[in-house]
Amino acid sequence: MAEEKVEIVIGPDGTVELRVEGVAGTRCLDDTDPLVQALGGDVEHHELTEEAYQQAEADQQDRQWLG
Repeated sequence: MAEEKVEIVIGPDGTVELRVEGVAGTRCLDDTDPLVQALGGDVEHHELTEEAYQQAEADQQDRQWLG
């Protein structure tokens, strides 16, 4: 299993960027929610990585097999 990692980048203008690696699917959104809330709760933009989409595709294939 890949190592789960959250990188926090604070820009010179005060913007905060969270980068998540090694987390399957969109679970990264749930995992980083406490950090987002601690930073004020405002999210201007979400950009999902390939990991999020690959896991979503695998989940969809599993449902097709079960369906």
